[in-house]
Amino acid sequence: MNLIVTSAKGLEARASAEFKEVALLSGIRKVTIERSAYDGVLEVEVENPKVLLSFISEFVHSEPFKVRFIMRVIPVGRVVDTKIEEIVGAVTELASNIGAAESFRITIEARDSPYSDKQLIDAIADAVDRKVSLDSPDKIVLIQIFGEYTGVSVLAPNEILSITKLKRAT
Repeated sequence: MNLIVTSAKGLEARASAEFKEVALLSGIRKVTIERSAYDGVLEVEVENPKVLLSFISEFVHSEPFKVRFIMRVIPVGRVVDTKIEEIVGAVTELASNIGAAESFRITIEARDSPYSDKQLIDAIADAVDRKVSLDSPDKIVLIQIFGEYTGVSVLAPNEILSITKLKRAT
């Protein structure tokens, strides 16, 4: 999985069909979508996720009413077992995307996590030697826990595609 796509509960099938349609419009042909065990969450594997995210952003600006079921599209840098040491290891690898002068924030989105947010944040913060900014970080260390496995990403705030926010901006 290299993308997480969210939808409203019960609308996963419609969001999946809509995502496939938008991906095809972008020229991307290889798309694998699986419904996760959690309501409103699709696990997606695509070629060129950055190209697709850019296309979706432009598409929503030009055709805001054609995307109705997808709520967010989130890139995933690594998928690991839900063990603190593996999560911290993935963050350590991906933290090279945070420049020396950049700040960061840790965001935890947990579904069936064996750890508290505080446990995770403390462990991750120790592994990233950068300035923290909770209000306007240059990068977000995003931890998406799905029970036994976890998606780890280090992203600029604009790399997390919120369809609602894009529609408001048009």
